[in-house]
Amino acid sequence: MKLANRIFISFMWIIILSVLMSAVVGSVLISKTVWSDAITRVRLGLKEAHSYLDERLKELSLSAEILSEGVEKQVPLPMTPDFIVTDKEKLKLLLYELKIGKKNAEGYALIPLSLLDKLKILKSDKLSGNGSLPLCSDGRVLCMFSLKTGEVGPVFSAVILNGNVQLIEHLQQSLFYEGYYGNKPFGTVTIFCRDTRINTTVIGPGGKIAVGTKVSDVVKKRVLNEGKMWLDRAYVVDEWYISAYEPIKNTKSQNIGILYVGVLEKWYTSIRRTIILSLSSIIIPALGLMIFVVFMLARGIGKPLTSLAEASNRIAAGELSPVKGVWEEHSEIGVLAASFNSMVEAIKDRERKLKSKNIELVEANTAYQELLSFVTHELNNSIGSLLLNISILADGTAGELSEEQGEVASLVLRDVERFKDMVRNYLNLSRLEKGTLKYNPVRLRLKHEVVEPVVLRFKSRLEHRGIKVIWDWDDDPEVTGDQELLDICYSNLIVNAIKYGKYWLKLTARKEKDSRGKESLVLGVLNGGEPIPEDKISLLFKKFSRLVKSDDGAGLGLYLIKKIVERHGGTVWCKPLEGTVEERGTGFYIKLAIV
Repeated sequence: MKLANRIFISFMWIIILSVLMSAVVGSVLISKTVWSDAITRVRLGLKEAHSYLDERLKELSLSAEILSEGVEKQVPLPMTPDFIVTDKEKLKLLLYELKIGKKNAEGYALIPLSLLDKLKILKSDKLSGNGSLPLCSDGRVLCMFSLKTGEVGPVFSAVILNGNVQLIEHLQQSLFYEGYYGNKPFGTVTIFCRDTRINTTVIGPGGKIAVGTKVSDVVKKRVLNEGKMWLDRAYVVDEWYISAYEPIKNTKSQNIGILYVGVLEKWYTSIRRTIILSLSSIIIPALGLMIFVVFMLARGIGKPLTSLAEASNRIAAGELSPVKGVWEEHSEIGVLAASFNSMVEAIKDRERKLKSKNIELVEANTAYQELLSFVTHELNNSIGSLLLNISILADGTAGELSEEQGEVASLVLRDVERFKDMVRNYLNLSRLEKGTLKYNPVRLRLKHEVVEPVVLRFKSRLEHRGIKVIWDWDDDPEVTGDQELLDICYSNLIVNAIKYGKYWLKLTARKEKDSRGKESLVLGVLNGGEPIPEDKISLLFKKFSRLVKSDDGAGLGLYLIKKIVERHGGTVWCKPLEGTVEERGTGFYIKLAIV
């Protein structure tokens, strides 16, 4: 993907995430603000509704006081009660029912309609029961009353709230005017007698006023039973309203009704939707403009950087050409391009010098390899002849030697054998570095075709050192390998055991499987003696590495083993063996795949 595209996509992700987060946060804030406004409105509406009813109660109380003083002809009544009781017997029965004394009192009360009928203190049209006066569930009416005692005696005046259309409509208009949303009033007011709507502006199905319907159980429990305020959304008849409910209490502080104020939730939902759409109409064009600006910015940044990247790829491919482009000389990109071109010139100069040095090194390495090959071949031929003659002399074939002469001949023979081992390693190193030490894999049985011949070849030297050969070779499976190279490995390992080991030489082989079920053969060449320290093991397989500086070896044997094992796709490692004097020693292990 081009750099400009990556820059554009990166900025786009940032913009999109920012816009999404802003949209989510904005939507939440708008919703909270709209909800808070609705809740505040119904809370204040409920407070105003209480104030309105309190004002009406004060007017009723003042009317009762005027009547009790007998000055109603001189002073007009601020409110006309639905009924007035001045007869002492009737008043006694009424006050007994309401459980209040003859002292001044005012508030709300539930009065049985049957009592009003019996006392004949209410007009006949109010008592008809034909629906003009919606009753409470137990046949009572909810009244606003005032009891005053004056010059003419006690006067009980009351206004019935059941079906009091004038009062509820006046309250509705004072709170919400005559606003409608669809076919529903935007705001509604209701007075409940206990849990029954007796006076309301809520419109139910079919466009009828929902008088006589019940409040929901959850609201009833909280407001009527617990006496607490409800301030939340509520399902009112057939619509969701953001609602406020509070109990209406009698003079004994008992909950006898509910005052409700609510606004249509879908009206506020519409407001929220309109605000969000208006905000979106601003954000979407702004987003489009931002995308265009980011595209141009990414293109402006990416184009010169793409030129630099392409020039870098050309340099990686070997084409040392300067970067070309049109940009301001003193801008960051211009400075970077100038530095890049300076780097290209420096690389060109360094490459010329490096090529010259490489030619010199190749010539020197070629001369070194030719010399190494020549010397090792000449030495190998001469040592072979020398070793043959010393062997004939040492074993008495050329004539019997004295004991002292035999010891000297044996010492010379061992030195010549060590020298031959060293020359053989140099010869193999020469072949390895020249690439003539080829890997020719064949199927072979390692013990029978490689290990046993090597042990037999070094039998006399092992016996001379007093080293006992121990076999722990359960099976001899076929492996794929180069017989000559594996012979070199085992020859070097056994020579090391002869030079540095004591007492015993143990040759092991065991099969093992990895987690994928792949089978391998782990070969071991273990010798007794002093274990190699842990901190020295990392030096073993390096070229020309010797643990003992006085050692007459060349430090090539283990290096050759490592290279040969790696050519076979295997691994080699060393591990010190702890235990008693007879058990201590060093183990070398080779892991080869069984194919």
